[in-house]
Amino acid sequence: MDKKILIAKLLSAHGIKGEIKILYFGDEIKNLEKYPLFDSQNQTYKIKIINKNKVANSSNQTGDKICIVKIEGVNDRNQAEILRGKELYVLREYFAKTKKNEFYISDLIGLDVVNNLHQKIGKIINVLNYNHNCLIEIEFLDNFVAKGLQKIDNFPFKNQFFPIIDVEKGFAVFEIDDLEISEIKSNDDIEL
Repeated sequence: MDKKILIAKLLSAHGIKGEIKILYFGDEIKNLEKYPLFDSQNQTYKIKIINKNKVANSSNQTGDKICIVKIEGVNDRNQAEILRGKELYVLREYFAKTKKNEFYISDLIGLDVVNNLHQKIGKIINVLNYNHNCLIEIEFLDNFVAKGLQKIDNFPFKNQFFPIIDVEKGFAVFEIDDLEISEIKSNDDIEL
């Protein structure tokens, strides 16, 4: 089954002709017009960007783009207001292939986390993206006891902590100084 990726959120009506202010979470705003978009109930949406020239200067605090769009079939403010807060998705298969050491957030979530002995120690449960600074949120297994760490903890997404990530095989190697990995007793070794 393909992953559905949250790509935009409808914020509010704009004007009286059914235009809507939208928050876009991707890189290229023009992709809104080319992606087949759908909501959580699988209702499809065809979008046309109204203010293409102003988009570059419109963003929120995290750098996500804000623009005005026209959705096919939405012709007045009342119809636009009904859509307020609706989240729009696209299937992962429509995204461009990534280069080496380049990842989509959706590809990282759910990866097994292993130590340098290839023992499973947890799972990536979230990626917190603050502009160009990402934190990887790991939920450690109950049998993983490391001094100074919490069951769910965050770490900078840097090579120093995650030297190997293999999306195809479904794991990320996690390394941290002074980690007592000798205390791990696990049958969940990952084969590299």
